[in-house]
Amino acid sequence: MDKNNEFQTLKAREWSLFAERGDYFTRWFGLPVSLRISNLYLNLGLNENHASASMFITGLIGAALMIFGPWGILLGASFLVVHHLFDYVDGQIARHNGRASVNGAVLDRWNHFLVESATFPCLAFGLYLDSGQVWPWIAVWILYIWNRFRVLLAQLPANIMSEELSRYPLLEREMMRANLSKVLKQSVSPKPVNNENGDGGEHKETRSGIRSYISRFRVASTSYNGFTILLWFGAALDLITEHFFSKGGAIETVILILAVYSVLNIIDYSWTYIRSDRVAIELTARLKSFAK
Repeated sequence: MDKNNEFQTLKAREWSLFAERGDYFTRWFGLPVSLRISNLYLNLGLNENHASASMFITGLIGAALMIFGPWGILLGASFLVVHHLFDYVDGQIARHNGRASVNGAVLDRWNHFLVESATFPCLAFGLYLDSGQVWPWIAVWILYIWNRFRVLLAQLPANIMSEELSRYPLLEREMMRANLSKVLKQSVSPKPVNNENGDGGEHKETRSGIRSYISRFRVASTSYNGFTILLWFGAALDLITEHFFSKGGAIETVILILAVYSVLNIIDYSWTYIRSDRVAIELTARLKSFAK
């Protein structure tokens, strides 16, 4: 198989894996650009370990640059975007070479944890040095709390399943299984549809489409990728206003807005997860799959 055919195979497989994702960064930028980088690495004879090392190095450079004010934040965010791209590349190359593994997934999580844990302290310190004020420093730590909370929510079903299968006493496990089965039956039971006017279905479909669009935008804007891009635009806006109007502080304002948005998201997501059956349904599906 020649190089072009190998790349087309790689491209088709990766697009099939991510086709259903509502992540704008992945769909419109991350996946198309990372595929080109993967092709370059394969042509140079580099493997997934080289891509992981590139991911780690660019991430730490991006985090360290955050200390140096708006210019540092702009350059640092640019390096973090490259860091995100290499996050795709190492997995693409591993799958292409047939070497995807649990160890690779664990190392990938450590890579993310170390870079993200370095980014927020450096950003907080850089904003404090730039403005001399404490509130941007506090706002950054609110963003860090939201980042960790978002990861917790993403891993919640898997964590509960692990505890349900191993740590809970037998009686409590059986009780949880029984209650999850009730939740699943309620979630799949048919609901009456009021369509007397003949247009109820269209209105529901429209509302569903709007909610889906808002949800995808919200996921994109609250992800670590989205945070990095918004941070880049905030730093660019700060430099532009400083140059043309001799008035800085735009980056601090952007950070404050993001912090308020993060607090609202923490409250809303917490309330939604407690009230909804989303985690229960996903957990039930995983338990059934595990039983098979």
